[in-house]
Amino acid sequence: MKKFNFTINGNDYEVVVKSLEGNIAKMELNGTPYSVKIKEEIKVNKTPVLVRNEVQTKQGDKRVSENLAPVSAGNKPSTKVIKSPLPGSVIKVLVSEGTAFKEGDILLVMESMKMENNILAERNGTISKICAPAGKAVLQDEVLFEIE
Repeated sequence: MKKFNFTINGNDYEVVVKSLEGNIAKMELNGTPYSVKIKEEIKVNKTPVLVRNEVQTKQGDKRVSENLAPVSAGNKPSTKVIKSPLPGSVIKVLVSEGTAFKEGDILLVMESMKMENNILAERNGTISKICAPAGKAVLQDEVLFEIE
């Protein structure tokens, strides 16, 4: 039970809210009981609205347009290398320079996030250079092998 005192147009009112169930409030106004239907609750948004200025780019800053432009034929990655699909440490290299391999062969075992991962050949070829020997830490997209 809550008690409120109101002054409206110079008149004092004492309101006692006896119960509130759903949208029906049982109340007493200066000793007279009333049943009041509440139409809707006014909700106050407690989340602040962030107002930010538009990000301005410098006229000389072409990095955004360069990153969105398609890769030219000269800048495409070579298919003559095998790159690391994830960062980690090389545990074992299962091939040596001059070794021929077939698609699906395991070329290297690396550890990443405490799991051993097999690096498989995506196509047939021959190893021309090993760029990541056992024990080397590699980053994602770092060259592991050069192939022919």
